[in-house]
Amino acid sequence: MRHYSIILTLILLAATFGMLMAQGNLGQSGANFLQIAVEPRGAALGGGGVALAEGAAALYWNPAGAIYTENFDINLSYTNWFLDTKLAYGAVTKNFGSLGTFGLSVTSFYMDDMEITTVYASEGTGEYYTAGDIAIGLSYARSLTDRFTFGVTAKYVQEKIWNETADQIALDIGSLYKTDFYNLRIGMSVRNFAGKMKFSGDDIDQRIKEEEERQQAGNPRIERLTPEFRLPQTFQLGVAFDPITAENWNLTFISDVDVPNDNEERVIFAMEYEFQNFAYLRGAYRLNYDEGSYSLGGGLDIKLSGVNSRLDYSFSTHGLLGDVHRFGFGISL
Repeated sequence: MRHYSIILTLILLAATFGMLMAQGNLGQSGANFLQIAVEPRGAALGGGGVALAEGAAALYWNPAGAIYTENFDINLSYTNWFLDTKLAYGAVTKNFGSLGTFGLSVTSFYMDDMEITTVYASEGTGEYYTAGDIAIGLSYARSLTDRFTFGVTAKYVQEKIWNETADQIALDIGSLYKTDFYNLRIGMSVRNFAGKMKFSGDDIDQRIKEEEERQQAGNPRIERLTPEFRLPQTFQLGVAFDPITAENWNLTFISDVDVPNDNEERVIFAMEYEFQNFAYLRGAYRLNYDEGSYSLGGGLDIKLSGVNSRLDYSFSTHGLLGDVHRFGFGISL
């Protein structure tokens, strides 16, 4: 049990560090596509998925939940985000029994090509540029006891715009504890734990060269051309329990505290209603979020010949920015 205690201590230290990082860094993170909920079940629950997510969908919320993959699980999701941007997510997990569960996930945030404009060609130059972000993660989860599960994800994060890129390696660390008291589950995750990023590329190099040719001592323009920025690190603690369980239906209550490093603490209250392991209704209310206070959604589980197919949908409000619709599809073997 000694090594289990060491691992648990490391998790708690990481969580404490995550809360400390949340102070004094308002609006100072980049790669913010990592904060967008990627799959509709968790989004319908207002982002309160840290104690509830299982299988391939858990790789975003809490990698420890990947252990609840019966054999092989696939999750595919699509989000039509603001200003003609799109978010696509794909994940797969495989349970290897006593060895644990391994997973692979890809998150892609992208947009259509945009025409280049200049001061002298405000209608466009005829050239186009692209911009987009991607995160590729490898995950591992294992049950340390019959109640306690630990998970970790190592992921490569890249942002790209025109000829410039910024990249970094980040870690997600999570744990999940289950009890027999109304099926109480306690989840914790620290997401996007990493060093700083900064953009580099031919255009930036050329501008730095131009500034250096000025031979100006302490030229502030050079520093402004290569600023560093943090990833949106988040510490999240959540609980889920089933106060009412009947023969044909079940009701789950969820409450999460979300502590980002670039904003104030936030709270989520959510519910999920399950009917005969087939139909699901979900809803959430969120406190202290800048835009959007509630979300709704639903899903269907269809079991045919040993294959479990899932269809999910969520609707989220984001105030003046508009509403967001997410669609998801999953397969479990």
